[in-house]
Amino acid sequence: MRGRTVLVVDDHELVRTILVLALRGQGFDAQHVSATSKEDVLREAAEHAPGLVLLDLDLGREVAGGEQLVRPLRAAGWSVLIVTAGRGGPAVARAVADGAHGWVHKTESFEHLLHVVVAAAEGREVLSSAARAELVRLHRHDAARKKDLATKLDRLSVREREVLERLAEGRQAVTIAGEFGVSLATVRAQIRSVLMKLQVGSQLAAVALVNEADRP
Repeated sequence: MRGRTVLVVDDHELVRTILVLALRGQGFDAQHVSATSKEDVLREAAEHAPGLVLLDLDLGREVAGGEQLVRPLRAAGWSVLIVTAGRGGPAVARAVADGAHGWVHKTESFEHLLHVVVAAAEGREVLSSAARAELVRLHRHDAARKKDLATKLDRLSVREREVLERLAEGRQAVTIAGEFGVSLATVRAQIRSVLMKLQVGSQLAAVALVNEADRP
């Protein structure tokens, strides 16, 4: 399957340049895609015959989580190989659950990285069925956890959510009371209500919960 299109979606210029040149040397039609927005990535991909996309998970502030591109790319007929330098865990699990062919870490030797990319471009398996099943399981567990957190947070009133956000920013109850123009007793009552609705025993636990819910 040499000659197949391989698109390199990576915001690191040196990485994408080296990969494109190496893949062209292997006989692939390798191109780099500007990762300025999710829409731009999908638009540029649509200009090529579907092949393999090498997709970084960290594409800068404008694009954020590259794993969100896996599903639309797969729907357009592309195979997707995740190539990441830092993010793993839930992001990789989501990408695989959404249909990514596999993943490889940038800290691997370039020889190994290129070997995996070539194998994926040729349609060979790069992720064992056991590893794939485990990543899918982790994604489902993470999705269920996020759904549970969202359900709990939805129980809060608008003001209770505002109080919780202030607590997450490190503000004290007395400061929050002054900001909202209410008594300290009112804010303390709102905090107690937040803890009860979130089913936690401390402000620290409540803040940890909302921070977890906000993580991508």
